[in-house]
Amino acid sequence: MREERTMYLAELRIWNFRKYGIQGDDFEKAEPGVSVSFQPGLNVLIGENDSGKTAIVDAIRFVLGTQSREWLQVAESDFYNSGKAKAEKLMIECVFRGFTHKEAAPFLEWLNFEENSGSERYALTVCFTARRTKNRIITDLRAGADSDGAYMDGEARELIRVTFLKPLRDAENELTPGRRSRLAQILKSHSLFQKDSEDKKHKLEEIFDEANTKVKRFFSETEGGESLNAGRLMRIINEYLESFFPEKDTSQANMSISGGDLSDILHRLELTFGDYPAGLGSLNLLYIAAELLLLQSVETHGLRLALIEELEAHLHPQAQLRLIHFLQEEFRDRGQLILTTHSTTLGASIDLKKLIICKRKRVFPMGPDFTELEVKNYKFLQRFLDATKANLFFSRGLILVEGDAENLLLPAIAKIIDRPLHRYGVSIINVGSTAFLHYAKIFHRKDSQAMGIKVAVITDLDVKPLEFYKEKVETKSVKDIEGEKNEKRLDLEARFNKGDVKVFISPNWTLEYEIAFSCLNKVFYRSLLWAEKEQNAKTGVPQKNKKKEARGQCNQKFEEWEKEWEGSNRKEEKIAYEMYKKTMIDKEISKAITAQVFAEYLEKLVRLSPKKAKKQLLQATTIRYLIDAICHVTEPLEGETSGSD
Repeated sequence: MREERTMYLAELRIWNFRKYGIQGDDFEKAEPGVSVSFQPGLNVLIGENDSGKTAIVDAIRFVLGTQSREWLQVAESDFYNSGKAKAEKLMIECVFRGFTHKEAAPFLEWLNFEENSGSERYALTVCFTARRTKNRIITDLRAGADSDGAYMDGEARELIRVTFLKPLRDAENELTPGRRSRLAQILKSHSLFQKDSEDKKHKLEEIFDEANTKVKRFFSETEGGESLNAGRLMRIINEYLESFFPEKDTSQANMSISGGDLSDILHRLELTFGDYPAGLGSLNLLYIAAELLLLQSVETHGLRLALIEELEAHLHPQAQLRLIHFLQEEFRDRGQLILTTHSTTLGASIDLKKLIICKRKRVFPMGPDFTELEVKNYKFLQRFLDATKANLFFSRGLILVEGDAENLLLPAIAKIIDRPLHRYGVSIINVGSTAFLHYAKIFHRKDSQAMGIKVAVITDLDVKPLEFYKEKVETKSVKDIEGEKNEKRLDLEARFNKGDVKVFISPNWTLEYEIAFSCLNKVFYRSLLWAEKEQNAKTGVPQKNKKKEARGQCNQKFEEWEKEWEGSNRKEEKIAYEMYKKTMIDKEISKAITAQVFAEYLEKLVRLSPKKAKKQLLQATTIRYLIDAICHVTEPLEGETSGSD
């Protein structure tokens, strides 16, 4: 029965290392530039390029060292540069917790005790410092509870080394036999390849000796068959040697496999996939499997921590999924993994509580101790946070929408107002329902700290107009409807508005109704009629004459409506209701197709006259909330005000 490991890296604190500075002016009193909390098992650092993931991994490597004994040296570029001056000193602390008594034994002289829920637990703090002098960099490694600590070396130092897989790893080269064989290093670290005594041969050495005996016999003339010919070759070589050396000074040559001790044998072993060359992805998986051997030795009582940068390197999405599911299960209760990723596939498939979002020199763990996400939120997101929605982990701004129409229209509107979303690193996340709060709460932190990601939630007020109730037995007055609007708006704002998360609500009913209620209503109705023809066309493409037919039908309807409701103070509301309820809803015309056709019109208008398109859009006050949402996640429209319909 294998023993469960409990010792793990619980905290990392960084002062003046690379992009992470300090909080304060006096280094000796300053808080760290960043503190990262880790948990046992799987931890995944996720975020856009240059978000600090590699700096965190490298900080751990500098403190703990690696199983491969790679040479790590602090460079000038590792010191934080504020833009005014480069830091003179950097410091990195690693705090370990969760020790069993057996694990704690080698670290007794450096351990301290922490209060934990009424009892005490072991804790180990290891501190790495580096100072810049005129001509060199001086480093120091100490451990202990106080600020000075004591030097750590020998067995204890070896027991905290980590397994590290670098990004864009060359798996084929790493697994190649030779003096620098990584496979040999891995096997040497395993208890199976550590000899009890130098006098006693390892089983592999015995196998090698046996092979050498057979090789020597093969090259002997005493054997028959092929061996006889091989023996004659050796005889010829030895005859040559007799001529090369002085009389009675010749040694007999023998044929053998060189390097017979265990270390030499391990450096000659090769890990392969049979007789055929493997691709980069398969080799990467083979290399990861080999490295993970270092976390399996039950005899080792030290740290079982693996750092893997860009887990997805050379792996297609399905391979990524298989690998991450295995790692989540294999290291659920023993060992520890700290991974980095750029992959939305991995971001969507990993338990949200295991993620640590890296953003603008800060880190944001997604565990329940740090977010306002409740159990039901985690469960919902585990079901519905797919690869498309996982793009939120890499965005600089987010717009959450509840349907395809907003998803299709917003990029076109953003382009018209010169706020193209791609230029600002903004992603649209189509929630597909009104379950926004599950996603919005990802950005609500218990410490109220802003994550630096502006989030706009776009939703319908969804209060039906007076015209709706005139067809029903139930009656409502304008005052009733306005009261319902105010109450619902206040409720939505209270639920969503917090920090950088802000809700943007349609003024009346739905997005389609708001467009129909604006100065863009005629264009929208023409788009609606054309969407109906596209939807009903067998090939999906209406005949050419249908476009003229739709335009004529649109003009005719508007003439009829203008005549029927001339003088009515609710003419615009009545027209909007006819378009949205009587046409789109009752005839079941696709909102997505309509939005696509309408967006194409807007883009055409931009190409013909950008200024006219922008002016017309800003005059459509009922859809101003869409523009406000775009500006929230990009930047304001300086000096622009919405007009009136």
